[in-house]
Amino acid sequence: MGGVKVGPGMHRLVTLALLVASATCFVAIVAIRQGPPSVGDTVPLTAVTTDLASGQLGAAASVDSLPDPPGYALMISPLVAAFPSLVGSATWCTAASRAAALRSGSSPREGPDTGVSVCGVAVRLPDGAVAPEPPPWYRSQGVLGLLTWLVLAGAGLALLAAAGVDTLGRRAGLLVFLAFLPAASSAIVQLYHPEDILSLGLAVGGLAQTLRRRWVLAGLLFGLAALSKQFAVLLFLPAVAAAPDLRARWRLAVPAAAVFAAGILPFAVSAGRATADNLSGFGGGGAAAGSTVLTLSGVTGPVASAIARDAPVVFAVAVCMWAARRRGDGPDRPEILVASALACVGSRLIFESVVFPYYLLATSVVIFLLDMVTRCVPTRSLAWCAAAAFFVALHPTAPWVDAIGTLTLALVAVGVGVTELVRTPAVPVVATG
Repeated sequence: MGGVKVGPGMHRLVTLALLVASATCFVAIVAIRQGPPSVGDTVPLTAVTTDLASGQLGAAASVDSLPDPPGYALMISPLVAAFPSLVGSATWCTAASRAAALRSGSSPREGPDTGVSVCGVAVRLPDGAVAPEPPPWYRSQGVLGLLTWLVLAGAGLALLAAAGVDTLGRRAGLLVFLAFLPAASSAIVQLYHPEDILSLGLAVGGLAQTLRRRWVLAGLLFGLAALSKQFAVLLFLPAVAAAPDLRARWRLAVPAAAVFAAGILPFAVSAGRATADNLSGFGGGGAAAGSTVLTLSGVTGPVASAIARDAPVVFAVAVCMWAARRRGDGPDRPEILVASALACVGSRLIFESVVFPYYLLATSVVIFLLDMVTRCVPTRSLAWCAAAAFFVALHPTAPWVDAIGTLTLALVAVGVGVTELVRTPAVPVVATG
């Protein structure tokens, strides 16, 4: 992925130009896909953000229809409060063609939604008055989700730099990959889950700081990541395993726990039951059902949520313990850290009750980063991303074909991570004293 040599100043300038160009491409893709939906999971997310922006903590904490922590809303609500006329609207109108799809039942959690507001179509109230038309998505909270892509892109670049593989070619390759990755734009336009992009970006930033042994900063980033989406724990555990001693692990874990507690405690005090449901995944009626092995085995609802959230953590702990024993005295080896992260985050797809296209985001990004840090041509990562995106989008009509195909893709991703761990020579522990 390139060995172009330029001066540091020009290197930064070219990287900035690439970042702007890639961000522009990402925004264009989101716009072509008609932006985020105004219904489904969007409603509780923007409701929490709006309540926080107006200082209504109790109302925000009581929203239990979206099983996620409140990190995204906490971090984005200051922008909503500061620029209410530009990005304050919690609702927006939808293009006619998109509205028709939403009304026919594209909301996985809620089914058909008849409350979609169509851009340019007047809605009359029962008293005969014309209801004010909501703004388009790009003049509402819908546009704020695009900022999370910048967090992910910046974190990816930081990881390349921390791993010592940040040639101009690899930087360009990463940015282009993130701009055109279907799972990235799907996290905005499918069900509007910008918190997934934000959490992944913060966690990748935590991995980058782990490689630099900046334990406190890494812990702060992991805490924010977990506060945005629970799967960040799967990237935090490899960082804990990579720490060279108990002191480093405490310096990593304590800030992470402190940030998470500081963000979640006010919600827990205001509405303990709703907060617990959201963190556990039981909010919104539990996990959605789809064509996965877990669902077709008859496991649904809160039990499926518990398995989908907890089983990957158990698997990740086992992988990290094994990787730590192989690591020896090499805690700062990027290939070990990223391979462990891939095996852990890829396991999430094995235990899910349903797999939407944006669920592929974390695994797709980490497998690509693994090719980058191991200085490989990203053939295997691009092949996996293309196969996974095509298969999930194709959505075979036979449920078991869909389920087995999804499971196979997940096992391949985990296998790539484990294979890299096995292939990387272990570093012997050197006795001191």
